[in-house]
Amino acid sequence: CVPDSSMCNANTLDACDGTGRPGSSTSCQLACVDAPAPHCAYLAPRYLPDVCDLPAAVASFVVSTNESLSTNNDALCNGGIVTQAAGPAICVLRYGTISIAAIASAGVTGSRALALVADDALDIVGTLSVSANFTTDGVGGGTTTSGGAAGTTGGGGGAGFRQAGAPGGTTTTGGAGNGGAVLDPSSLLYLIGGPRPADPNPGARGGGGGGAVTLISCRGTVTVSGIIVASGGGGAGGYDLQPGATFTPTDGAGGGAGGYVVIQGLGVSVTNTAEMYANGGAGGGGSPGNDLTGSDGQDGLLSTTLRAIGGGGGGAGGNGGVQAGAPSGGGGSTTSPGGGGGSMGRFQVYTPANVNPSLTPSAVSPQFESN
Repeated sequence: CVPDSSMCNANTLDACDGTGRPGSSTSCQLACVDAPAPHCAYLAPRYLPDVCDLPAAVASFVVSTNESLSTNNDALCNGGIVTQAAGPAICVLRYGTISIAAIASAGVTGSRALALVADDALDIVGTLSVSANFTTDGVGGGTTTSGGAAGTTGGGGGAGFRQAGAPGGTTTTGGAGNGGAVLDPSSLLYLIGGPRPADPNPGARGGGGGGAVTLISCRGTVTVSGIIVASGGGGAGGYDLQPGATFTPTDGAGGGAGGYVVIQGLGVSVTNTAEMYANGGAGGGGSPGNDLTGSDGQDGLLSTTLRAIGGGGGGAGGNGGVQAGAPSGGGGSTTSPGGGGGSMGRFQVYTPANVNPSLTPSAVSPQFESN
């Protein structure tokens, strides 16, 4: 054979050593491609089409204990910080292999979205969390506004995403009609997290949007056998804008939507031990009276059936959305209405044509979008 060369032999990449003798032989998972030089085919991922062109410079990234990571830390983004024309910047972690061990948890925060990009295996055996925390957005979340702000005559609307956000209550029993609309992020050219309700000035803040994360294996398989959480945050309770004898309440705020998790690989396997949640946050309760504050709504829960519970107060906040049910509207009150619940987020998978992902999680809320 030609010294120091490679050639495709069906789906195998054969190398020739410097003496002209056959060397290593690599079985390509997808195909062996001749141009521009023989190589095993690799992924051109959505949102980051060129990220797989060159192999990673660092062999592995392993989370073996409970760790807190921030996408605002430039040093974490060893694969670069990618600016999107719209939506948040993306912090890229680029390694040969990436894993979160069974006993480990990676809690990720920051304003940038997260991309875990491995040449080969990317394994989530432990827990990866990119959820919102109350009114603080998850990684790359909250860059899209959905749902009306809390006011003085109606609770804030919940953020919409997979579902429509629920409306806030009014000073009667009717809904305020301000829930956020359904949004399909796969139609966008940029990666976003879950939306959040509009912010009032002044007034109670809406729940944070769940995080935006893409998991990519350029030349291999993404395997999820642990837990991924990207839930929305609960809206704040209403309060008295004017302390003292005068009661001027602002009403409860709406809940934030769950986030957006995008899994991309030559193969994708979500096993029967995996759990994935991107549930909506609940609305905050209205102010119950002079100089009093309503209870905050809960963040989205790790459940397919239990909805985050809205805060109590003058009018109760609505519950967040889960697979088993849509978010509910805020309660009406002549004192101070509650905010509406936020929607579930979305789970999306991309694989090459004619490659079917294996998706058999023990629990998932929401269900996966079409591959």
